Amino acid sequence: MKTVLFERRFTKFQGGHLKAYHYFTHVLASPDWTAKVRFSEDSVWDESNPWMAHPENVLAPDESCAHDVHFLGGRDWERIPESQRENPPVPRINLIQHTRHGFPDDPRRPFLRYRAVRICCSEEVADSIRAAGANGPVLTNPYGLDPGELPEPIPFDAKPLDLLIVAIKGPRLGKRLRWRLWRPGRRIGLLTQPILRGDFLSLVNRARVTLFLPHVDEGFYIPALEGMGLDTLVVCPDCVGNRSFCIPERTCLRPPFEFRAIRSAAEDALRLSAAQAEPMLKAAREMFGSHTLVRERERFLSILGDLDEIW
Repeated sequence: MKTVLFERRFTKFQGGHLKAYHYFTHVLASPDWTAKVRFSEDSVWDESNPWMAHPENVLAPDESCAHDVHFLGGRDWERIPESQRENPPVPRINLIQHTRHGFPDDPRRPFLRYRAVRICCSEEVADSIRAAGANGPVLTNPYGLDPGELPEPIPFDAKPLDLLIVAIKGPRLGKRLRWRLWRPGRRIGLLTQPILRGDFLSLVNRARVTLFLPHVDEGFYIPALEGMGLDTLVVCPDCVGNRSFCIPERTCLRPPFEFRAIRSAAEDALRLSAAQAEPMLKAAREMFGSHTLVRERERFLSILGDLDEIW
């Protein structure tokens, strides 16, 4: 069997780690490949780290192993000796999950000069990386999710919260919006701190409307897609990487990233009855269903199978 070596620095759970873990499990699902992962010395080992389920595949920070492909993401390049960055001994895959990797002032942009097969999570990310002059092929493999990881959706009319504001990435904006959106009798939840993913999904599942506040520029933004799978009416401002699945007035409400527009969109969503919301909820469920881990895995394993030619 061939081996893919992953590099990771895990200090807290983030969506980017979840996606890297998904790619790790994609490799393990293949009869032709196996995977190893090498963590930095300061990585955290607790229940938030999904690799806890695979201790037999984890290397010590200074341990090496024979491998056929090197899988890097984010700033994992910093752990690679300069000589190997310039002259890779094996094909290299670089998972790119954000448009900012191509921004002139981003610390990851200099790594684009090193040759790698870059797999981007959206076309918006791929466009940004190509424009920055990435060295090597740039491919797109849209995010996939596992429906089995989501709780059974609570029916829209039975959800106990009228509105949940997910403001982990924008707590000040979230607090301001809660203050402006509050009405007597309106049940509003506000999330400003990270929580375990299972708890997060359960909380989203409890809300008729979920207002997601990403960063202004995202590579994809998984939480909004997860909301679509939980029958919450999604309000998510335009953050670039969500444009392929956050289709305005079809799968969600996608206002410009501006306070008044976001507040207005949330009010519009809160006014919808279950019958009025159902066409959008149905389209959202279909959109969620088109982004499965199975499809993502098939595309990635196809890339692995053709990697010698692509490289």
